[in-house]
Amino acid sequence: MAKQKDTVTVRIAGETRAVAWSGGVFAGDPDLVLAARRLAAINAEVEVLPPGGYGVADENTRQGAMIAMLGAANGHGLVVEQDDDLWQGLRGDDEQPGPIY
Repeated sequence: MAKQKDTVTVRIAGETRAVAWSGGVFAGDPDLVLAARRLAAINAEVEVLPPGGYGVADENTRQGAMIAMLGAANGHGLVVEQDDDLWQGLRGDDEQPGPIY
């Protein structure tokens, strides 16, 4: 079993659907997995609220996977494993974003 620092899970608020990432692999609700994989494949820039800012989705890092899964959740995602490392380095609102998904 992977350690918590090697995984991240996003749950949809008010629903039982969730998507998780561990070691480069997304698992969980099929629709969320597909959407997260698509966002990660194109390194989509996703707005993340809170704490506010933008990040790049990818499938190779814990933060990138979290961003991909939050993008797949369309603003309804809740990060289950919470720690400061996940939020470090998000680009601020004052910087010009690229396309937002």
